[in-house]
Amino acid sequence: MFLQFGVPLVTVALSIFVKYVSRNDRHSGFRKEDLAVGLDMSVTALLIFITGSAHIANTLPATDPPEVIVQQLASVPWVLMGFLIGMWGISTLVRKLGWEDDDKLKVLWGIVVPGLFGLLTLLFAVNWIS
Repeated sequence: MFLQFGVPLVTVALSIFVKYVSRNDRHSGFRKEDLAVGLDMSVTALLIFITGSAHIANTLPATDPPEVIVQQLASVPWVLMGFLIGMWGISTLVRKLGWEDDDKLKVLWGIVVPGLFGLLTLLFAVNWIS
């Protein structure tokens, strides 16, 4: 249960906190743009996926490895390609549809959709390594 709910909640909360506290002091107060952490979460998920897959590959026995693990590792390049295409697509979507102004994001295309993508990729990566 912690992997399904705790890890994503803690990741989102920490991402928002870091984004908020690292802003220039001239911009006081919380802004909706502080919630735009979806692509950050997907990068975190990608790193978790890569390191988890490398760990699984390193712990694989040299002789007679389990077929399930071999099949899982065989799909790693395809999953990586999916991650990269998804992140590229979401970043393009935000660039084309996500901005109201130079420094203001639209709620749906700039915050919610990338946030859902980041959350889904994070859940996928956490489940992959467990």
